Amino acid sequence: MRLSDSLTIIPVLHGKAVFSRQIRSVCLEEKFDCIAIDIPDIFEQDLIEAVEALPVISAVCARENDERVYYIPIDPCDATIEGIRQSFQLQAKLSCIGYPELASRPPMPPVPDEYASEITGIDIYNALCVHSIGNPEQGSENDLAGQFIASHILSLLSKHKKVLVIVHFRNFVRTIHHLNQEISYNRVYPKTPDYEITTRVINPDHLYFALGELPFVTGKFEKERYDLFAENFDIINVIKDLFRETRDEYFDNQDDISSLSPVRIQAALTFLRNLTVMSNLMIPSLMDIIESAKGVGGNAYAIRILKSAKYYPFFSPEDRNQMHVGIDKVSIREWGNGLDAINLFRDTELSWRTISIKPDPSLDKKVKYRYSWNPYGMCSHVPEDKKIEHFNSHIRTKAIRILTEDYVKNEKFTSSVKDGIDIRETLRNWHTGNIYVKEIPPSRGKIDTVVIIFDENHDDLYPHCTTWYAEHPEESTLSFYATDPFVNLIGPGIAECNYGGLALLFPPKSIPNVFAVSEFLKLKNLAARLTYGSMLFSREKNVAYVAAKKPGIELKNLASKLGKHLIWIPLSSFSNETLRKLRKFHILNGKDVRSWASRFIGD
Repeated sequence: MRLSDSLTIIPVLHGKAVFSRQIRSVCLEEKFDCIAIDIPDIFEQDLIEAVEALPVISAVCARENDERVYYIPIDPCDATIEGIRQSFQLQAKLSCIGYPELASRPPMPPVPDEYASEITGIDIYNALCVHSIGNPEQGSENDLAGQFIASHILSLLSKHKKVLVIVHFRNFVRTIHHLNQEISYNRVYPKTPDYEITTRVINPDHLYFALGELPFVTGKFEKERYDLFAENFDIINVIKDLFRETRDEYFDNQDDISSLSPVRIQAALTFLRNLTVMSNLMIPSLMDIIESAKGVGGNAYAIRILKSAKYYPFFSPEDRNQMHVGIDKVSIREWGNGLDAINLFRDTELSWRTISIKPDPSLDKKVKYRYSWNPYGMCSHVPEDKKIEHFNSHIRTKAIRILTEDYVKNEKFTSSVKDGIDIRETLRNWHTGNIYVKEIPPSRGKIDTVVIIFDENHDDLYPHCTTWYAEHPEESTLSFYATDPFVNLIGPGIAECNYGGLALLFPPKSIPNVFAVSEFLKLKNLAARLTYGSMLFSREKNVAYVAAKKPGIELKNLASKLGKHLIWIPLSSFSNETLRKLRKFHILNGKDVRSWASRFIGD
């Protein structure tokens, strides 16, 4: 808002990238010899030093007589911090003209979502914010702050030709009101109290509680500053990048079987949009982002989205004297732990919300779990048993249907439709005008063994080869090769593994370890050994074989020698999500672990 040729006042909200970009744009269009910010002057020197240390984020803290702590985070997305940086670039005088008395202020009334400024324009958005906040009463704290700022603006105008003032929306209306009031020239203000000031780097894990934007968004905004060819910063595109980059890093580390396809990422973003609209927002909150990630990628993907969203790429690992920040609490080594604190750049209240995700254990806990592991007492997780038995039943039914289709007969319709009209044959002979019907013969034999091969090319990843026996008649005998349980202990007595391949024998019976039986044959991989051992103990002739590729010549020859027939079902006939959920399983260190396993197992 330009009030005259020598004075420009811009109202801002703290911690929002849209206002920081506005300050940068204004400073590129005009040259100012003085930039004034709505910050008490007691912070000025420390703020300058802290801003010079960017992109490492720190906080300037103040307290009086061992009372609560007031701190200013050096947020790259904040318009006030951008004003300081622009004063460096323009070699302009920096002046802190904020009201000197530090106090707790009530939360601001709801204002329009800042992303609306991208649609309406910044001037209309500012008008909407002013309307939402209203005109503070005369004599109120905001009125006194407006008088103080107005008096300092008038003083600066007498010394400088072109002044840019960055003022918070709280004080904007009263500042404009008092600029032309006589009282603004000669009012005497109380002496500034003596505050103890210190500057500390903020713990990178706690930046979410100090910054106005997500640390991931802040990092992208800061990187844009140094990229000459960067596109215009758009927070919505940055959130899309959050999903994509997390997906790429997640699956590059082989944490899962299937990749999140662009279609599923788009489904997550659509879900996120709907959650955001339900919250009456245009920019999603962190909780909504996690919920949408969990909806398409499960607990593991949601955890990684959370870690990525809270990650800021610029930090100082050698700085051990860091400041720890929480909701209305800080810990500073010299001052103490758990101190009451007020973030002077926080316009709205932070509140706790719960979300149902299972966090990854720390490395220390994993070591503790490993030492308490008993390798002779292992069992399965009951919900996963039910899931795999249901899938086993589905595979057997599908294999029988495939087997039956090979013997289907078709003939011209005469007097009976038999087992239904054969659409394919009818269309093939459409020119003759004849209708064909099909006759499905009774199923030939049963299927008691199902072999599922997820990975046959990386045997070194699957050192755990064993056979589990059924605990009751409704459960199959299970043989499998999987990842090492010790690698990923997620809870006390709980290991998360991935199948490389498995075989299910139902009805169950006691059999030796199929990998020990097939060891002497010197087959080429674990998949072949598992398949051979499963065929060896199968009662029925037909064996369902689910894999990415058809069984090779070696397996077919072995099946022929054993009098078996492998019915191939492509692995691609099942969705990636189904395979992901099926392949991941948990090994429990004893049946007693089942009582608390659900607290640590995500989905």
